[in-house]
Amino acid sequence: MSWFEEWFDSPLYEFLYAYRNEKEAKKLADHIQREIPADQYKNIVDVGCGRGRHSIELAERGYNVTGFDLSPQAIERADRIASDRGLQNVTFLVNDMRQPLAGRFDAAINLFTTFGYFLENKENERVLKSVNSMLKKNGLFLIDYFNSEKVKSELVPKEEGSHKGINYTISRYIENRCVYKNIRFSGKGFEKPKEYTERVKLYGKEWFEENLNRASFSIQNIWGNYSGNLFVESSSPRLIILAQKREDISKEY
Repeated sequence: MSWFEEWFDSPLYEFLYAYRNEKEAKKLADHIQREIPADQYKNIVDVGCGRGRHSIELAERGYNVTGFDLSPQAIERADRIASDRGLQNVTFLVNDMRQPLAGRFDAAINLFTTFGYFLENKENERVLKSVNSMLKKNGLFLIDYFNSEKVKSELVPKEEGSHKGINYTISRYIENRCVYKNIRFSGKGFEKPKEYTERVKLYGKEWFEENLNRASFSIQNIWGNYSGNLFVESSSPRLIILAQKREDISKEY
């Protein structure tokens, strides 16, 4: 089992990242709404939607959203939230982002660094090609990634915390052009400590420019935060790219 299958399906993932609040999702949704307006791009696919935080926010703004994720637990949670809110215009599916859905969409989104999980570059490149194949002619693709240069320069090697009797220790390090995060839980409810690992490729702007082009996308704009400021490699917290499908590609994924 890959690290992301084990970790993202764990209830401890939601425990650790409970700080990812609705306010943050709304700010990113504001940016998406400005750049990919619903009256022109009604049907969108959220690639790696997790527990549906952004999919649900966008559905509430009038988009028809299809979100998919590899984690069954995440999809179950997203379905439950959408149902509780009475949303009929959002659908959630379990699917690998390397495998395109059969439908065709006006736009695609991949948010909050839900990319670069595969150790082999070619597998991450497959994701971009998969997204291209799901888009209609001239469809848009917005990807929101961390700024790898800022991650490297401001890496916090270790942090500790405790919440509701559960203790956690996070260790971070960089190796082979990846950033690793080892998370260790202990305390209430644990007979012995439980550990998980995150690993994300440290791709930069040039990598995305090259590989989006190879996947038949043309970059339209690049921003450095959710407010829409221009990307500055030395200081921007995010690398947000808007690309347009240039032509159809026909390859097996």
